[in-house]
Amino acid sequence: MSAQFSRRDFFKVAGASSAVAVTTPAAIAGDIPEKWRAPKCTGWSWEKPVEPIPEAEVKKTVEVDVVVIGAGLAGVATAVAAREEGAEVALIEKTKSWGARGGHITAFGSKVQKELGVKNDYGEIVRRLISWGQGRMDERLLWMFARKSGACMDWAIDMCAKNDVKVTLWEGYYKGPTYTEFPVTHFFYNKDVSLDYTYGNSTGIGNVVLVPAMLKEAEKLGVKTFFRMPAARFVKNAQGEVDTVIAGQKGNYTRFVARRGVVIASGCYASNEEMRKRWAPYSLHVDAQIYFPAKTNTGDCHIMALQAGGAMQKLEDHAATVHLEAGAASYGFLHVNALGERFKNEDVNTQSKSCTKELQPHGIAWTVYDAEWISQVKGQVDGNLAGGLFYGQMWQPWGAGWNTEVEKATQAQHIKDGKVVVADTLEELAKKMGVPAEGLKKTVARYNELCAKGHDDDFGKRKELMTPVVKPPFYAGRLVSSLLAMSGGLHTDPSLHVLDANDKPIGKLFVCGAAAGDYFGSGDYPTLCPGMNHGRALTFGRLAGILAAGGNLDKVPDLKI
Repeated sequence: MSAQFSRRDFFKVAGASSAVAVTTPAAIAGDIPEKWRAPKCTGWSWEKPVEPIPEAEVKKTVEVDVVVIGAGLAGVATAVAAREEGAEVALIEKTKSWGARGGHITAFGSKVQKELGVKNDYGEIVRRLISWGQGRMDERLLWMFARKSGACMDWAIDMCAKNDVKVTLWEGYYKGPTYTEFPVTHFFYNKDVSLDYTYGNSTGIGNVVLVPAMLKEAEKLGVKTFFRMPAARFVKNAQGEVDTVIAGQKGNYTRFVARRGVVIASGCYASNEEMRKRWAPYSLHVDAQIYFPAKTNTGDCHIMALQAGGAMQKLEDHAATVHLEAGAASYGFLHVNALGERFKNEDVNTQSKSCTKELQPHGIAWTVYDAEWISQVKGQVDGNLAGGLFYGQMWQPWGAGWNTEVEKATQAQHIKDGKVVVADTLEELAKKMGVPAEGLKKTVARYNELCAKGHDDDFGKRKELMTPVVKPPFYAGRLVSSLLAMSGGLHTDPSLHVLDANDKPIGKLFVCGAAAGDYFGSGDYPTLCPGMNHGRALTFGRLAGILAAGGNLDKVPDLKI
């Protein structure tokens, strides 16, 4: 069977008989029938036989209780938590240092939210997340997150306070009648940093201060760190458990033996194009990729887990976290495609904007606005209607309000970078955009007519967000879709073990963070709670550390929902 064999073809073959299979003993206990499984395709690199590493190339053996792979947010959280359980821990990382990206972190019911008087119906948030994903996830994981994330956030806050790292809640939330972003998003910052933030200068803010603060605590506790130590193979013992990781460079490998557990916290596979082609082909259409450290999220441990008998999550396509680059995200401004034509209700989340953009001719789209943009966006934000033009200002602290000076500076930088073009006439603007002038003028005229009418007859956008394009200079921001992360991964459950194709845990092998699957629905990443990927990295990182060390999750208090 070729790699091109489709799910449609599969169900033509299997659909007729699958309905009666539910009564078989195998459906109740034992192996899952072959016809229920995803179609087997050949030709993928990870399906090739694995060459064993010669014993002569293994130069050293390190024996500990827990081996953690990956020194990002999830891995460092895992290492600290396992060490707090009394486990001897080795943290291995393939790059020369820790990794961190972004900084928005979702948590429910943290001390920060309580201190600020923020109240949410967390049960309703979970139900909305499940609805967004069409129920195509292990719902138990979402409820587990809802109950434990606040306590895990408080744990991180207390840890970081020892290193003068502070935390606050993000203010930049989108509010709409059918779509709302909830105030659950935390970010950390150095005590002396100014939160009057200009896009592009994130020094001292986000996970770049959180991760090293946590790593410092890990090393204080006695976690053994090994950098420039890429994982290469999992090895099973006689009981079929993964208790050994071979890591290092060809000819100079180290054998890490785990008495209690191995934890995959290696991040997603967004830099592995072959894996994206297999599990998330939509993601291949994005304009750019944003990830730090660059090109390190190559899915090495996913492949190692597959070769050791693990499985990817059952439902496909895997969710891809695709957002628009800052500079073109306003909800109130006109969006046009390469023909200069309007193509959507602009009053939607950034994930949706990214997806619909890709459906347009050549995957090109722009947002168009005029000289009144500052007052228009300020009215949207202050009126509690929507976020700002440039991502609602990425580090806008709770209660700070919308900063027009920051927004102007950001606009100026985007013009300098070529992300935004400006002109005194629509004809000139169209030329800079590369769209037909007559098409753009016709679209703007129609949009202005609808704005004056106070009713969007074409796409149903709220009248409060209908902002005309009449006063020069005119602006156009290119809608650039960027892949931040792949949000599907290895098959897991609330035990946080890697599961095989029959839903059975692989002994001693755990997974957390972006490497884990079954959390988001297939196809799309939810934006209701900005920072969900980082939230589960922190929360499940801590929980995986406790479980791998043989501890009990009851020590992490539950939020009452």
